Amino acid sequence: MIRINLLPSSKRRIAAAKAAAGPGNSGPIWVLGWFIGWLGLIGGGYWLVTLKEGETTEVRRQAAEATKEAETIKDEIDEAGQEAKKRELDQLEAAISKLEKKKRTPVYVLYDLATILTDPSMDPSDPPQLDIDEVKLRQLLKEDPKAGINLRWDPSGLWIEKLDEQSGVLTMEGSARDASDLAEFVRRLRASGRYGTVTSPDWDRRARGNDESEQPSIDWTIGAVAVRRWD
Repeated sequence: MIRINLLPSSKRRIAAAKAAAGPGNSGPIWVLGWFIGWLGLIGGGYWLVTLKEGETTEVRRQAAEATKEAETIKDEIDEAGQEAKKRELDQLEAAISKLEKKKRTPVYVLYDLATILTDPSMDPSDPPQLDIDEVKLRQLLKEDPKAGINLRWDPSGLWIEKLDEQSGVLTMEGSARDASDLAEFVRRLRASGRYGTVTSPDWDRRARGNDESEQPSIDWTIGAVAVRRWD
């Protein structure tokens, strides 16, 4: 009797399954893996780009803050410098103003001395206009009746040979024909509105030389003539 086994063996079933699957049926699996790999790569790249953009934004923000802080410091420095320059300018202007107030010129004082020593006979119709302080002159006359001035005095008998000034006080030295000329000169100085205190003069008679024609004269010094007004 002949027996025929119609059921394939297990080996045959496996071989039959592999044969049925064949090489063409693995394609969808490979495509799916490739797609998943690219998705991972793209996701990783996007994550890296996003991370770098965040870092760049943070760096830019920090740079903007640093720039703003630098500008603020610069403005503060400039403002401090400008304030210092303004204070320096104010001090300079104050110093100039103080010097202007202290500034004095000898022009008017010398002109007054020239007026005192101008001979009225040179132009009788226009005698020299002496700078007389009338209130001061009245007080001087009250104290000394001989303090009055002689408007017709001839000043050619008196010479100023040296004139120094220090701290608003004049020192004078010179010669005169006689004591009366020196006395008139001192009276005019004291009556002038330009001068304050005038000390009494010291004088010595000059010895006559061998020339008999030489006129007698005196040497005098006035130690202090206070200037009240320079201009």
